[in-house]
Amino acid sequence: MSAQRFEGRAAIVTGAARGIGRASAARLGGEGARVALLDIDAEVVHATAAELRDDGIEADAYVCDVSSEDSVEAAVAAAADRFGRIDVLHANAGILHAGAATEETLADWQRMMAVNVTGIFLTVRAVLLHMLRQESGAIVLTGSMSGFIAEPAFLCYCTSKAAVNHMARQLALDYATRGIRVNAVCPGWVDTHFGDVLALSEAEIEEGVRATVPMGRQAAPEEVAAVVAFLASDDASYVTGHCLVMDGGYTLP
Repeated sequence: MSAQRFEGRAAIVTGAARGIGRASAARLGGEGARVALLDIDAEVVHATAAELRDDGIEADAYVCDVSSEDSVEAAVAAAADRFGRIDVLHANAGILHAGAATEETLADWQRMMAVNVTGIFLTVRAVLLHMLRQESGAIVLTGSMSGFIAEPAFLCYCTSKAAVNHMARQLALDYATRGIRVNAVCPGWVDTHFGDVLALSEAEIEEGVRATVPMGRQAAPEEVAAVVAFLASDDASYVTGHCLVMDGGYTLP
């Protein structure tokens, strides 16, 4: 791991109970950040924060539904009050389900957009109010390679992630003169609980990965977290509006 790039800084990570969000919180905290973990799963996010504290990381858990304006504003305000500032945001919370247009209900569509798109907007907006006062900050959104391509029977998800990928560019343009950088990390297959959501067995996932990913494997959440930490750090001080695809070559053919 690199030196303490986030010493003295405070970070918020959404969707932090498990998977990419957990790995991101651990990485940022391991490099010196004080970390606020936001997640809708109260039991797991508190357990995750406790585990990070056991590892010597200053970590606090906040129960937050990113699709709720009141919930987001309360959690961000509490974290800002606790730490005194917000230097880094990893807006990571998201959901996934499969389906073509005729297989999706309006409720499916609205829920996907509420979490994956509106949730990021609400979180970024709440954090920006603090970063603008500081005239500094780094924001990383979790987009997806699926926001750049069409995939069979993934209408809602691909559309939502296309919005996130573009949101990163728009936010970067709007706030570049205020000392705030915004980028997106756009993973492909990652070894998280999303396989369970799609009701795929481990063997089915491995077969699909071997057939479609030139590198022949999924990313570990920690590999995504390493990219998040880079984009949020001063090592990327001249990088903004970039959507960094890390998909093992999936989108190359």
